[in-house]
Amino acid sequence: MMRYCEIRGKELLDGNVLTAADLYEWLRGKNVNEAAIVGVGLPCYSLLQTLLFSIKANSNGVLLLDDFEITHFNRPKDKLLDWFFNPVMVLKEQIRVIKLVEGEMRYLEKVVLFGVINKQRFEAWDNGGLLIPDGLRAAQIEGISRRMIGMIRGVTKLPTYRRKFRQVVKALLTHSLEKDASGKALVTHSMDRDVSEKSLVTRYLEKDPSGRSST
Repeated sequence: MMRYCEIRGKELLDGNVLTAADLYEWLRGKNVNEAAIVGVGLPCYSLLQTLLFSIKANSNGVLLLDDFEITHFNRPKDKLLDWFFNPVMVLKEQIRVIKLVEGEMRYLEKVVLFGVINKQRFEAWDNGGLLIPDGLRAAQIEGISRRMIGMIRGVTKLPTYRRKFRQVVKALLTHSLEKDASGKALVTHSMDRDVSEKSLVTRYLEKDPSGRSST
């Protein structure tokens, strides 16, 4: 799961959907609403992409990017996965049954990433998602988003998950800073996954609002 959060996070950063500020807010725990985009929205978005990929491939389980299929019979013995797997499979079936069209899938992406609280960010992301005019259909899709968000919120309370996810956020912040010319000073540390959180936060704070280094 962490690998997928990092992959999807990099895609969202490269598309300017997520920002270094979002990652910083989560690391510092300053702004609850903004931090939720990373802490809840990113894992939800990553899980949704995995489930949609699995459904399109007619997988009986969860299909990973390397085409390895995890099912009830071969899933790794892991406490986090044991707690998580059955609800994920139920959620996958619920998504499969309602047969989402492209615009509905894009709308669901926006809902799970930004939720209903961050309306400005939700509306600003032009990913092709369309508002659902049919009330029943909209309720089905929003129900799926609420279940997914609730599931992720439950997982985020586990200490093992929090430790691993923090490393993902640090890797994403490194990626974001290295995209900028002013972030080149971090390149020598790019292979070190244990680059200190303090150095990342310091580098972020050295930028002015235009994204340029103040040094």
